[in-house]
Amino acid sequence: MGVPQRRMMIDPWPLFGFWARAVGFLLLFLGTLIVVAWGTPGGGCITTPTSCTGFAAQALNAILTARILWVLGLGALGAGAAIRLHWGLRMPENPRPDEVNYILADRRANGLLFILSIALLLLLYFQTSFITFGLGLPAGL
Repeated sequence: MGVPQRRMMIDPWPLFGFWARAVGFLLLFLGTLIVVAWGTPGGGCITTPTSCTGFAAQALNAILTARILWVLGLGALGAGAAIRLHWGLRMPENPRPDEVNYILADRRANGLLFILSIALLLLLYFQTSFITFGLGLPAGL
């Protein structure tokens, strides 16, 4: 009777990090697409200005929707980078110099992506706070 075979252990964290980043990029793309599609005046607004009566509300709703998608996308992007940084990038037992260089470069890139996503989230927060409170506008605008 031989030694029982061990099951291969699969580490799910790199996969979670990848999918969080993929969803984050998709949400950022959708947010930008919504602002471009619904926040841009149509051709009828130039030829007949009276046809743009509801455009301001439409543009503000598009901007609000895009901000929500950007916040969700940046959060997913930052979470994916943090997951990859914390759990996905382990040094091998006896690394070769090229493996060490690759892992260190990947750690730097994920750290930079994490810091960038937090900075952009703070920028969105402060920009929204300034518009709402600094200009004295109602909170729903």
